[in-house]
Parts: sequence; C-alpha cells; structure tokens
Amino acid sequence: MSRSTRPRSRHGATAAVLLLMAWGFAPPAIAERAAGPRTAIDLGALPGGQSSAADLNDNGVVVGRSTTAGSTGVHAVRWSRSARITDLGQVDGLDTYALGVNRRGTAFGVAEHCSDPPIDYCSLRWSPDGVLSRLPALSPGAESYPEAMNDSDVVVGYAGGAPDGRRHPVRWTASGQVVRLPEPPGAVNGVATGISNQGLVVGWAEFPGVGVRALLWDRDGNVIELPLAPDQSLSAALGVTEDGLVVGMVNRAGYHAARWQYRDHGVRHPVVLDADSYLYGMSRSGIAVAPGLRWDRSGRVTELDRLHDIGSALPAAVNDAGIVVGVSGPADGTATPVWWDREGTPHELPDHTRSPAVFVRAVNEAGAMVGQARFPGGQHAALWR
Repeated sequence: MSRSTRPRSRHGATAAVLLLMAWGFAPPAIAERAAGPRTAIDLGALPGGQSSAADLNDNGVVVGRSTTAGSTGVHAVRWSRSARITDLGQVDGLDTYALGVNRRGTAFGVAEHCSDPPIDYCSLRWSPDGVLSRLPALSPGAESYPEAMNDSDVVVGYAGGAPDGRRHPVRWTASGQVVRLPEPPGAVNGVATGISNQGLVVGWAEFPGVGVRALLWDRDGNVIELPLAPDQSLSAALGVTEDGLVVGMVNRAGYHAARWQYRDHGVRHPVVLDADSYLYGMSRSGIAVAPGLRWDRSGRVTELDRLHDIGSALPAAVNDAGIVVGVSGPADGTATPVWWDREGTPHELPDHTRSPAVFVRAVNEAGAMVGQARFPGGQHAALWR
C-alpha cells in the first residue's frame, strides 16, 4: 500500500513517533474478505538468510529486508506478486532496509550508520526496476530519514545539515532533489510525516518552551500551523488524505487522536476523540487506529476486542475497508498476530508459536497482510491471504 497517508515503522516504530516520544508525546467501495481461515505463505529469504516484510501495495508487491547465509548484514529486498525475491542490495556494505512501496512499485527506505559521523540514517529510493537513488540531506554527509511517499514518488521526512545544526522537514522531488520545507518562526526541529497525491504535506515542529505543534504545507509549499483544541498542550499531524483530512494526535490530559479538515487554504479546529488514543496508524481515506479501537471518518468508534480476553489489542495498520492488523495478548513477547474485522472481532493468523519473531505489519486494500512468521525453512517474511 502506498504510504502517502499513514505513519510507518522505523524497523517497527516510526521515526517521527520516536521523536515525538522524546519531545513529550511518549506513548472507492471495497469488499471485505469473508472471515475465515487465512493461509500463511512463506515469501522466503535471500540464500540461507532470514527475512521480514515491512509493506505491500495493492498489486501485491512486498518490500522488506533479508540477511544471507553466514552474515548478519541486512539487505533491502522486494518480492514480486508471484513471491519472487529481488535483492535491492546494501549501501556501502551497511545495513539497508526497504520500508514502504507505492502503487507504482517504487520503494523507499534507509541505510544505517551512513551519515558523518556514522551514527544516523541516510534516505534511499528504488525505482520499480530496482535502480537505487540516494536522497540527499541538506548538506553532504548529514543525516536524513524518510517518513512517507506518494504515488508520484515524492518522499517526505526530515534532514540534517542546515547551518543551525537542527533537523528540518524536507521533501524529496521525484527527480531526487531535497527541498527544505518552511517552518513557523521559533521552530527548532521538525519532520514531515505524510504526503497526499495532491501534494499536501503534514508533520510537526518543536517550539522551545511550548512543545510540539502540528503543521500542514499546502500545494504551494506555504506552512500552516494547525489550530489548537481547547485545553490542548501538544499536537502532531501524522497523515493526510486526498481530500485534505489531517489525522494526528493532541495531548489534552492524555493522548487523543484528532482530525483537522483543510479546505480552500483554511483549516478547521480539530475534532478530538474523547477516549485515550495514541495513534498507531491510518488508512488512505483517514480511518485511524489506536490501542483497542478504530475511529472511522463518520466519527464511529469500534472497540477492537482482545483475543481470549488477555492482554491488549495493539493495531499496526488499517485499510479502507476497516480491516485492522496487529497483535493481541500480553506485553511479554507472547502476543498473537491477528486481524480484526469490521465489527472489531479478532481472528488469529496462522503461526501459533507465540513469539516476538511473529508479527503482522501491513494490510492492502484487497485484505492481504504481511509481516514475519516461523516456517520450516526458517524465520521468513510472511504473506497472509
């Protein structure tokens, strides 16, 4: 699925969410596939290695990572819809990850420890035929991290290398040029977290003594600070739909999912969900998920039931049919990979090892799901359908 509208993982947790935690935010009609048994398909790995899937698009192209025999080095990989694996390689021999894929089959990701000094990430993009492009930071050797990509291959995230030494929100054009996005006066760090196919970009920035504030950049690149809710102390925007619905969070005596509507160069005050709801993901049309719940565009909240009434229901992703994937169970590494139907009922996915090595990470509009599971051939990327 295109990552144009939803937050995604930094090998499990989005980089933007990790930064939020550090800066005050710690933790058309689509037919639903009938409930019933899912089949786990072993996508395999590079020879002798282990693998994991991070994302898939609506054409069934999957991206992720794999090791090889006798090595712990990580390679970015792609699987075709017929499950044929392609090695996208490593950058300069460094661990390299494919994080997302759009409808065209263009993938984006990162290499680790490739900045100067070698402690941070560098941003990457692969064309549908596997050609690598390195996405530059604001100066040579500086860090950067990609957060989302639309179906025109435009990537957004953050980059270092500015004269002030801060991280700034950026957009990488389809031709690979880096463009620093403007920030309101007083902002010191920021990140762009989502982009629509219409060119709307959302994210947030930090303001000393104030905290984090949600931002939107219009199609002309102008920055808009999203309005505050009553009694709100912090806000962050994490994704945006094609019709300008911005999904994010506010801190108002706890963390709450929130939505802003952008139209005609203006933004309405946010609609804030009453329930505690730290946002974990959103669909292309703006359906949001948080621990134990799904929030539809109509305002309806559906409880995501716990499997066997044990532990917590932790979603990872949701599609526009309202199908949610994630894990359910105790927080001791034995949670079970599950999917929830429209009514919020959990269904266990095949692989009953109850291991942290088994998880589901993404779902496309056809209801196919990817992640990682244990198979007779080893710990490999899994496709459930």
